Amino acid sequence: MKSVIIPVVVLAAVVTICGCKRKTPEAQAPVPPPDTSASTASTPDAATANPAPAPQPVVVSDAQSGLANVNQALKGRDYVKAADTLLAVQRQPLNDQQAEAARMQMRQLQSAVAAGVAAGDPVAKAAADRLRASASGR
Repeated sequence: MKSVIIPVVVLAAVVTICGCKRKTPEAQAPVPPPDTSASTASTPDAATANPAPAPQPVVVSDAQSGLANVNQALKGRDYVKAADTLLAVQRQPLNDQQAEAARMQMRQLQSAVAAGVAAGDPVAKAAADRLRASASGR
């Protein structure tokens, strides 16, 4: 009897461990976004509701020049460029001083984008959408 119980317990443990593994993203089927072309074409505000353009990959050679570009884009109220550049800077390996400067720059950007969204700026809304998408990991 003992000789049957031990293999059954071991088998149950192996099945439990294998079944409880974390699923990898490629193993999960992505859910396609719903088709909204028919619904947006019938709404009267379809001309004013422009979706945010797809982010272009920004290449930053070093963190200092990237942060300078972010600052310049913020002064010119080009929030989308500032957001894309700052996100590219944050993806680079940074030392402590550069990481702190990037955090401060992100706070400034978020504050400026929030003010722009409150004022109804569509560029600020597009930048907010990009920042939100990057924070959620999309």
